[in-house]
Amino acid sequence: MAVHLGGSAAHPGGHTAQAAFGSLNKPMSNKTPTTRRKKLATPEVRCIINVLDECLCKIAVSSILPCELVNPEGVSEELGDTAVESLRVHLRLAQEYCSLQDTDTSEDKSIAQEVQDSLRNFLRHVRPRIAIEPVETALQGAGPILQEDQKAVQALGAGLQEIREVLMEQLMTTPKEEWERRRLGQEAGDRQKRNAQLLHRVEQEVRAATEHRDDVISKKDEEIQNMKDSLHQIERECEEFEEQVHMKAEQQHQSDLKNSEAKRLHLQEEASQLQVQLNRLTAQHREREVALRQKNNKLETEIENWIQKYDAEMEGKQAKLEGLMQTYEQEQAELRQLQERFALLEIEHTQIMEERRREQERREEEKRDRRKKTRAAIIIQRFWRQRRAARKKKGKGKKGKKGKGKKK
Repeated sequence: MAVHLGGSAAHPGGHTAQAAFGSLNKPMSNKTPTTRRKKLATPEVRCIINVLDECLCKIAVSSILPCELVNPEGVSEELGDTAVESLRVHLRLAQEYCSLQDTDTSEDKSIAQEVQDSLRNFLRHVRPRIAIEPVETALQGAGPILQEDQKAVQALGAGLQEIREVLMEQLMTTPKEEWERRRLGQEAGDRQKRNAQLLHRVEQEVRAATEHRDDVISKKDEEIQNMKDSLHQIERECEEFEEQVHMKAEQQHQSDLKNSEAKRLHLQEEASQLQVQLNRLTAQHREREVALRQKNNKLETEIENWIQKYDAEMEGKQAKLEGLMQTYEQEQAELRQLQERFALLEIEHTQIMEERRREQERREEEKRDRRKKTRAAIIIQRFWRQRRAARKKKGKGKKGKKGKGKKK
């Protein structure tokens, strides 16, 4: 059953509308503690809030209207016979409207207007009792209630309650508070810019540190490879030299065996000397190899220390970067909230300025009308003065002529 609420004026009992509607549906309030502590300073603001409160109260009553009057005696005891009769008329018209709802005729529109009038009439009868008697209890026992209609009306009341909360906050927001909100928005924007610059600088530092680490590792790898190549070259040279020595010793040994035993002994001595020299060279090469291996181990240890130091620095910078990102996300959320509130304030400010402009134009139009009327009145008075003076002058001329005729 679709119903339309009629217009309402400020009512002394309007402050109970929120309590009456709160028993059916309790919307969440967006008011801050500062706004709750404020008072309605001007009569205009109090009048607006009272109108909204009375509308909420009427919606609360409309949401519990039964679709059929089963217990008129209980309603009559609580609200009176006049209210019961007006409710019975409203329910009858509502049923007729529901039966003709599928058609689009002038009769349907007429019944819809009658349904609206009957609802206004019923609300007007129960209006003096809304603030002092349990209308809700009386109507809940009057008959069954359609859940769909009740949910629709409650949704309308919830939306109107939200509008009331927003309007209350807007009407009680001072210019100083609005300036403070803008200042906070500007500070949040500045912090966002600073954080973005800091993030860019940290990323550059991380990139430079990564490139430096890669360069150091590449150089160390080249040094290690060069050392390995040098070691392999020394080993090959030692092997070649040893082979050559053995070959020469063998050739010399064969030659000495052919020539003479003395020469063999001489060659054995020379071979012994060469063997000693070989051992000495081998020992030297092994010592050099050990030194190179120690140097290689030292370089690997230094590389490992550099890597651990780099990892520690990167972990610290990563933790700092994550903290900055969390701060950045929080400030982004605050900035979005402030921008949404600023958009609502901007719309309200535009409406108020438009209403002031219209009022100013109306006052200027009234001033122009008064000036025109004043100018017209002055012209009419001047015209009548001239006419009156002309009549007096004409009357004196006639009297003078009559006196001269008698003397002759």
